[in-house]
Amino acid sequence: MMKKLLIASLVLVIGGAAVVYAADSEPTTYTERFIQKHTQKIVDKEKQLQQEQQAREEARAKQKEELQKKIEANQKAREDAANARKQKIEQKRQLWNQLISE
Repeated sequence: MMKKLLIASLVLVIGGAAVVYAADSEPTTYTERFIQKHTQKIVDKEKQLQQEQQAREEARAKQKEELQKKIEANQKAREDAANARKQKIEQKRQLWNQLISE
């Protein structure tokens, strides 16, 4: 009787250890692994598409910023040219006034 009890408890301990080991080594079930295996390509493609879209958005923002800088530079150049023309006109007016006053 004692031997049977000892053997039964030994079998239960070994069986329990096997179950615990199996639970630790594979955190997912067969179904989860099957689904992950067959959907991993889709997940990878989705991540790739998201990265590509983010790269496009960053490029678009950079391009927009460069365009804004060009617009500001052109506007400043036009303002400088207009100021230069005004100064030339003012110089000619002053010279004309000097010529007339003499």
